[in-house]
Amino acid sequence: MTEHWMRARPDTVACRVDGRRRAETLTYGRLDELVTQAAARLARAGVTAGTRAAVMIPPGRDLVAVVLGLLRLRAVPVLVDPGLGARAIGACLREAAVEAFIAVPRAHLARVVLGWARDSVVATVTFATYALWFGRVRDRLRAGGPPVAAAGPQVSCADDLALIAFTSGSTGVPKGVPFRHRHLAGQTGLLARLGALEPGATVYSTFLPFAVAAPAIGCASVIPRIDLRRPERTDPAAMAGSIAAHGVRGLFAAPALLDRLTRHCERHGQVLDSLEIVLTAGAPLPFPVLRRAQRCLPARAEVRSVYGSTECLLVAVADGAELAETAADTVRGAGTCLGAVLPGNRVRVIGITDEAIPRWSDDLVVPPGTVGEITVAGPAVSDPYLARPRESALARIDDGGEAVHRMGDLGWQDERGRLWFAGRKSERVRTAGGELYTDQVEPVVNEVPGVYRSALVGVGPLGGQRPVLCVECEPGMSRRERRDVVERVRAAAVAGIGHVLVHPGFPMDVRHASKIRRPLLAGWAARRLGGGER
Repeated sequence: MTEHWMRARPDTVACRVDGRRRAETLTYGRLDELVTQAAARLARAGVTAGTRAAVMIPPGRDLVAVVLGLLRLRAVPVLVDPGLGARAIGACLREAAVEAFIAVPRAHLARVVLGWARDSVVATVTFATYALWFGRVRDRLRAGGPPVAAAGPQVSCADDLALIAFTSGSTGVPKGVPFRHRHLAGQTGLLARLGALEPGATVYSTFLPFAVAAPAIGCASVIPRIDLRRPERTDPAAMAGSIAAHGVRGLFAAPALLDRLTRHCERHGQVLDSLEIVLTAGAPLPFPVLRRAQRCLPARAEVRSVYGSTECLLVAVADGAELAETAADTVRGAGTCLGAVLPGNRVRVIGITDEAIPRWSDDLVVPPGTVGEITVAGPAVSDPYLARPRESALARIDDGGEAVHRMGDLGWQDERGRLWFAGRKSERVRTAGGELYTDQVEPVVNEVPGVYRSALVGVGPLGGQRPVLCVECEPGMSRRERRDVVERVRAAAVAGIGHVLVHPGFPMDVRHASKIRRPLLAGWAARRLGGGER
């Protein structure tokens, strides 16, 4: 689709790249030149249709040119989260059987030293504005280099493999998710149903794949400066400045980053006047963050929480009015409203089990209002995981040839068909008296004055776990004030839980600052309770 906009509107802005000193603006015409140059040089290096090419380039115009150049050649970009760590990155590249390694010099050096994909890589390409590294390089790509022969776009079949993205490893094991061109087309169609990201809009996305893909739907994408290994360190002042400077109409960010951005704006009395739509994803949007965001936005702006996963993006969406309407139910323990299922998706809630389900049966479905595991079938559901048959068997159900993806999330549907989130299946607390679900407990605790955030964890053997509420207090509290918070939480007696522990700062997933690392927190709680502390 990018080629359409390059031909139709060559003088229209396609990307704005935030640099260290200034932003760089790329029109569709200039982007076409960079993509053509990248595609031609990649082809000269041996990259052809179907070549699996790992891309390890920081955010910027080089990354955009390489990814779009690979897609133009019908090669398969392999996107690996650089925050996973050296060992996990090596495993991902091995599972993807990458044949080309396109990276900055530092990543090339790591590949050589650590032996990443030693047996499969046949083409190596350095892409950097300036580069000096020691090792065999098949070709060197330099932005703004001399002209080379053009590489024209190739025609793709809907069933051709388009790209491979690795999950962030929230279960501890990153998994390769293969997408075919029909899956990407399905995602584009679902995105259009949000009715927000229209051609001509300027979009700021902290989800890098979306930032790179936005020009394909005619949006001017702001490529932000993000530390990919520690995205939670993204400077909220820089975000606010970039949004204002570029006149951004659409913002796409995780709830934790939106929280940091809006806290900054509140402290400085700043209103993000240009914004018309804010989309959040990666975790449910807490109502306090929504309220703060609305105070920092113009009255016309909309806030929407998008539900999905790497394996099937864009499943359901809830707007700000819906989140406000259901906030009282959330703090009464109903869970978080995920909103209406997007047309094209088929969502069904099945009974909770940790076992594989080979074939679909309607008997799996639980009655409306009953908590179970959320499943999705639709045009954007990816292929099974690469080289992981066990994980694929646990995540997929065959429904007469149609793939049904098990989200690993627990939830329920109300009488209006809206979807509600109750927590991750792997994080449910299994006590002798029944099961407790994190998102039906924590929002209730978070309403207690002085609580910044909370986490429900289980201590002990499955089926006999003791539920423990771990609480992180608002910053700057004294020891006495923290003790008072514990007493208020105990007095609330949420779900009858008596064990309450104050933690100085929850361990968080460094790549997804909204996700608490509950297994680590459960180990900490077990040690505290074992020592007699309550």
